[in-house]
Order: sequence, then C-alpha cells, then structure tokens
Amino acid sequence: MREEYGSPDVLELKEIEKPVPRDGEVLVKVHAASVNTADLDYLRGRPAAARVVSGISRPRSNRIGLDVAGRVGAVGRDVTTLRVGDDVWADLFDFGQGAFAEYVCASETAFTPMPSGVTFEQAATVPHSGVLALQGLLGYGEINPGETVLINGAGGCVGPFAIQLAKSFGAEVTGVDHGGKFDLMRLAGADHLIDYTHEDFVANGRSYDLILDIVDEHSVLHYQHSLGPGGRYVLIARRLTGFAQAFLVGAGVSMTSSKRMGTFMWKANNRVDLDLIKTLLENGKVKPIIDRRFELYEVPEALRYQEEGHARGKVIITM
Repeated sequence: MREEYGSPDVLELKEIEKPVPRDGEVLVKVHAASVNTADLDYLRGRPAAARVVSGISRPRSNRIGLDVAGRVGAVGRDVTTLRVGDDVWADLFDFGQGAFAEYVCASETAFTPMPSGVTFEQAATVPHSGVLALQGLLGYGEINPGETVLINGAGGCVGPFAIQLAKSFGAEVTGVDHGGKFDLMRLAGADHLIDYTHEDFVANGRSYDLILDIVDEHSVLHYQHSLGPGGRYVLIARRLTGFAQAFLVGAGVSMTSSKRMGTFMWKANNRVDLDLIKTLLENGKVKPIIDRRFELYEVPEALRYQEEGHARGKVIITM
C-alpha cells in the first residue's frame, strides 16, 4: 500500500482485515500477480495529466497491482457468472487495482475464467500486457499471413506478447531493442533482431507492413518512410504529448496517403481480447515468459528490478 506518489520506497506492507464481497462482488485469493511498466507509472503518478483521474497531489487509491490470477473464495449476492473455487484472471485497472495482496475484492465483471492448462503464474503475466499488445497490433486492421511486422521495444513487458501474437497471425516479425534483450526476443519467436544502439531501423532502407511502437520517443513522421504502401504505424502511447501528436499528425498522414498512422483507445480487461488470448494460450501459440519471482514482501524490490531494466521476461509476485 502507499499514501503518496514516489519511488518503490513509498510502499508499505500492511496487514488489514480480509475484504468481504458486497452485492455483485467476488473475493479472490491471489495466487500470483505480475509487474507492469504501468504499475510504475501509477506508483510515480505519471504522466502528470493522468493525476486528474488518479489524484492530483496524492493517489485516490492506496492499492497497487494490475495483473492478477487466483481462485474465487467468496461471492456476494447477485453474482451469477462465478462460483467459489473458480480460477480467474483480471487486469484490475478499472477496478481500483490491488493485485499485490493476498486477497482482492472487486466486481464479478472484473474477473473471467483462466485458460486451462496454464499455471497461476503464467496466467498472471497476461491480462494487461497481452491485451495491450493485441489491441496495438490490430489497431488499424487485421494482420494477414506473410505481412512484415516490426515491434519497436520488443524486449519489455508488452513486446514478447506482441511478437508471439503477430507470429500466431502468420506475420514475419522483426524485434527492436538493445542487444541484451536478444535472447528474450528470440525465445518469443522473432524472425529478425535489431539492436537500436548499433542500427537505426528507419535508416536501413527496409519497409514494413506494420510498425508497433512501444517506445514512444519520436514523432510518427520519424517512421513514415519505413512503411510500405498501405502500411500501418500504431503507437502504444506512454506520454500525453505522444498520444496527442500521434492522433493529430497521424490523422493528417492517413488522410493524405495510403498509409495509416496513429494510436488507439486502449480498453483494459476487454473480455473478447482475453478470450482470444486464452485460446492461443491453450493451443500453445502464446507462451508466457517469466524472468524472476518475488514474494509479496519483496514488491518494492520487484518494482525496482523492473524499473532498472533488468527483467528478461515478466516479473512475478507470488503469494
């Protein structure tokens, strides 16, 4: 829990009463959670514009943690879709967060049944990063077999899912990150690798059918000439300026050429997307890649590990 914005040092482990589900809510015993870059953004209160929603000078909610996988331990009145004993997963972005805890209580609409044949740890890696990757890849249309896809920032939380999802659609995938992430990107299935510290992919003369930009460092115009005819550029925005610029400038490019460039409106915890990824997990086309595990009391250390760029796969919080 935390009472202010700041580094992982502001977090404090507290013992509180077990939540009791109200009407329409379920209580889930958390078996695993995972760390996302978004957890760090929320912890530090960035971007600043997001504080309009999360709290201007201090956070409105003292809970933290988005991705959760666990087992339903109790249900409130009027709950119709879940029962005690069901294994569920969720991205708690729209439900007050709280994945970094032994129990979490939220609306039954927050939780959906976990895929079969995967562990709680594997399931906990997916809801936020996997859905974000899927929505980004399909932001401007479906991916056709044989298309070339470049993922800029493919070695982070979202990138390995983006690589696997694009491959599941039949794409030829190029992953861009620093050389220390090559093993991770290879494990995810990337066909080609570019180390951005040695090569600028926008200057190498190659073009792509789709560029998914997870880095959010340059103008959309920076990537325009790396798109083939009819190509698409999609930004997963991390900055308000990046979102606004991609939305406005991208619209101009899209209206005056055959290329489509811009960003998209992310829908957290989208049931249709989770169901699609669930199927891909069950048939082995997507496999979560886990780097390290931390216990609940080690959440600050886990967040620091993620923030300092050490992770080579998802970081797990075990209960």
